[in-house]
Amino acid sequence: INLLILNMEQEENPKNTGKRILSILIGLFLVSLIVLYWLFPINSIDFSFNSNSNFSIESEGEMQFYPNMRFPSKSITYEVDETCSLQKKQDMNRAFEIIQELTILDFKISENGLIHVYCEKKSDKGTDKGFFIAGEGGPTNVTMGKYFNVIQGGEIILIKNSDCERPNVAIHELLHVLGFNHSDNSNNIMYPVSKCKQTIGQDNLDKINELYAYPSLPDLEFEQASAKMKGRVLDLNVTIKNEGLADAGYFEIVVYGDGKEIKRIESEGIQIGYSQKITMVNNLISKLKIDAMEFSIEANFEEINKDNNKIILDMIN
Repeated sequence: INLLILNMEQEENPKNTGKRILSILIGLFLVSLIVLYWLFPINSIDFSFNSNSNFSIESEGEMQFYPNMRFPSKSITYEVDETCSLQKKQDMNRAFEIIQELTILDFKISENGLIHVYCEKKSDKGTDKGFFIAGEGGPTNVTMGKYFNVIQGGEIILIKNSDCERPNVAIHELLHVLGFNHSDNSNNIMYPVSKCKQTIGQDNLDKINELYAYPSLPDLEFEQASAKMKGRVLDLNVTIKNEGLADAGYFEIVVYGDGKEIKRIESEGIQIGYSQKITMVNNLISKLKIDAMEFSIEANFEEINKDNNKIILDMIN
């Protein structure tokens, strides 16, 4: 009898083993389905943002070649070419002194200055690139921005001598370098034809003081941001631009979900007028469901405007 029972158990073992293996496989399959749904659900959630910064600077008509033109700093360096005559050097230096006395600008003589003064005609330098469109002086390098058009360099070609007590011609060309266009008022020093009785327009001086009242700082701003949630997997797209007056150094973008930090992204910095686009996919996060997302810029440096450093993304239904 014992032998018979033993033989029966031996006959049943392979079947039991097969059932156990099948049960294990079914269990693993069900667990896999749960995990897949947990990580990659059928439904996904999209978040988006559109720039809505309240920061703005008024632009007055066509006073300047482009709206809100200024150098990065109110302290501007210049140099006068060695070939200039003594009279022209004196006229040009006096022009810088006069504008400095009437505004918050500070001009300093320096080798390789931002403004270079020549006293003889150059071979159409700049004219093929749209520079000197209003006279014999103007910006030679402009970084176009949302709030400022930043002048990175300028040139003056001081060909005409001024017979006036005040160096009107030199002042006229200097104001061109600062971004100012011609005036239709014949009594204004920016009128195309120079006369000794012309005066510097108060509107030009006020505009200079208004523009250069803003500190020479960077200004990071979100241009675009979007996110997609698939269970615990998060895809991110974000574009940040430096709309300020100085290069931005190291900063971090922090992503929050329902008020809790879920991702931190590092950046080495952005130059004036440049954008940086960051795309990150398949980021595994701890939360299965997020109702609200927020992006924030964290930096140790000051900015012109900090109000545009935080955005809330809207859920797309």
